[in-house]
Amino acid sequence: MKRSRARDPEAIEFARGQRATANEFARTVWQWVRNRQVCRQKFRREYPIPPYTADFCCVELKLILEVDGAGHFTEEGEERDRARDEALAREGYLVVRISGFDVIREPERVCQEIEERVSERMRELGVD
Repeated sequence: MKRSRARDPEAIEFARGQRATANEFARTVWQWVRNRQVCRQKFRREYPIPPYTADFCCVELKLILEVDGAGHFTEEGEERDRARDEALAREGYLVVRISGFDVIREPERVCQEIEERVSERMRELGVD
């Protein structure tokens, strides 16, 4: 039986390393979305979508949440993110970017935004 690229041992090991070294922003968002807390949708943490790894992914909705730290707000970081988001969009994924600083400064607003984006995606795809 052929394994999918997403189950590649190297991708899995990379994802494990990312989970172990997650920053405060990512740990906080994980506490919000884990255990089907947002619209009863399952999110996976550090989910491999070769050649990328998504911070959080709801596979059923093809919805990715990316928590961006300081490196994403440089010209180079924004260009890298733009190319990555376009590549994932071609695969059918919707990428929602969240400022890590907003996670700390305005947690209620960020939680509400996540819930709204999940609800919108559910309506778009006709998921109950």
